[in-house]
Amino acid sequence: MEFKFDSRKWKWRLVIALLLVLAMPVIVVAATLVIDGQFDDWVGQTYIEDPPGDGPTPNLDILTFYWGTNPNDEHIYWMMEREQPSGGNPRAYYFVFLDTNNDGDYTSAQDRMVRVLYDPAKNDSEVTVTVFSGTGDQISQSGGDWGDSRQEGGARAEWRVSFADLGIDAHQTVSMYAGAGPNANPNNVDRVPDSGDITWSPVPILGWSGLMVIIVVVIGVAWYTRGRFEWRRSVSS
Repeated sequence: MEFKFDSRKWKWRLVIALLLVLAMPVIVVAATLVIDGQFDDWVGQTYIEDPPGDGPTPNLDILTFYWGTNPNDEHIYWMMEREQPSGGNPRAYYFVFLDTNNDGDYTSAQDRMVRVLYDPAKNDSEVTVTVFSGTGDQISQSGGDWGDSRQEGGARAEWRVSFADLGIDAHQTVSMYAGAGPNANPNNVDRVPDSGDITWSPVPILGWSGLMVIIVVVIGVAWYTRGRFEWRRSVSS
């Protein structure tokens, strides 16, 4: 039997394989975030790096700031990683500032400030999350063992806040930035990013199901087109 390599057939197969690979991160990332003090589920999530050495102290020097959502889950998830505490008080305050109406002002009543107290102990941690309006009114509070212990390095903490507490809709675009400081005062913190804001929509405008439909349709069209192309070749020959 003679083997013949059909480059056109393999091109279509490569296109379909590429589409499947592109779809996989949507499927994998979409349902993985859990607030449990374990951090493997943040691999592949959106994040921003902060230059080392620009914090007020080494214990308050942010390295990475992560954020993300899960399908059919009306919460925003965040994770902060700092330099490992080298001594002194390992406790830190983290802040996420949200401009929910994107007017460039973070002090309106509809805006939000999320304050996180991260206090790593020897074998566990205490993470306390308090949500305030832009005018300083407390909206909610929650907490748990959601960070590294001192034995684990004391560098990472994660938390989540509901869309309801943030006063936003699923497809709403918000602007935000984060920071770390030594106390509950949100001023004079290590800012992330150093300037400007992060503009982001917690759920894509089409929704997770809409994205999956588009992916399936594109793959289906590619497969159908390839089949029609092969059928026409066979008829013409």
